[in-house]
Amino acid sequence: MILKTDTCESCGGQLERKNSNLYQCASCGQKYYISADKLHKVSVQLSAGKIILICAAIVMAISAVAVVGYQFYTGKLVVSASRFSVVFRDFLMEAYQKPAAEISSEDLAKIKYLKIEQDKGYRFTYSFEDYYDYKDRSQYEKTLSTITIKAAQSDFSPSNIEYFTGLTRLELYTEAWENYVLPEENVLRCIYCMDGLSRYGTPRFFDRINPDTLEEVAIFNADGLNDFSFLDNLKGIKRFTLENATIHDKNLLNKLSSLEQLSLCYVRLEEDQASEILGEFLTLPSLKHFYIEGTAAWYISEDQWSLWELNYQGQIVLERK
Repeated sequence: MILKTDTCESCGGQLERKNSNLYQCASCGQKYYISADKLHKVSVQLSAGKIILICAAIVMAISAVAVVGYQFYTGKLVVSASRFSVVFRDFLMEAYQKPAAEISSEDLAKIKYLKIEQDKGYRFTYSFEDYYDYKDRSQYEKTLSTITIKAAQSDFSPSNIEYFTGLTRLELYTEAWENYVLPEENVLRCIYCMDGLSRYGTPRFFDRINPDTLEEVAIFNADGLNDFSFLDNLKGIKRFTLENATIHDKNLLNKLSSLEQLSLCYVRLEEDQASEILGEFLTLPSLKHFYIEGTAAWYISEDQWSLWELNYQGQIVLERK
């Protein structure tokens, strides 16, 4: 307060001089200043001090949060980057032109077509365009890019396929099938695969197919394939190709009730069973095109083949080579 009298305006007590600019009541402690300017200066000095302390506290708090945040962020980046095996990491960094840790699930979902081949390393052929949006295959091939990664098999993890949720077409020509895992949610319409299936079985891989989208499956080089239980997951496919497999069961494909095209390439059949087994395949209710190539095709006599052509004329196109 500004000094106006010699006594305290609050209680009437006696004022005591503290310094050249300040008086204080001996009874209630009320302070009086000689000059309003001085009062203002003291007030500003006290406020600035508090502001400095508050600012210092804020800076310290922000610094602490920043350190914790940075540790969390970098830790998250390390975890993100560690999702990928060496081969997939190098492929993705080259494809996206940025660190693996910065490649998001949204980025991965943009790849629509992926083919992986193994030959002195791993060759990735990929596209961000949907194969099924193109009627002209030659035009689609112009959208393809290829990246080859030189690495040992131990640096490749087929489980990394599970991150590519946007794929509509997947072609896998590598080994180590026992470790392949499809994305939990996918829109795959076509899967081509080969080799390695017989040793470990295939149900785990085909368990995650999307029955609402998958239309075509081809299994090549299936020389030792003995476990066909994976076919339970393929009931809705329309096109199926099987190569080099040995077939004993005439009811093998009975569950493929939506199958429209069946291609058997160099499959092995007992000669005395060939007519019965293939004849059963031809009774599939939706079948429109049957193709068979190799020795087994010629286990069928000309008379039997002619009879099938006559019976299925206008219903099924029969081809053998």
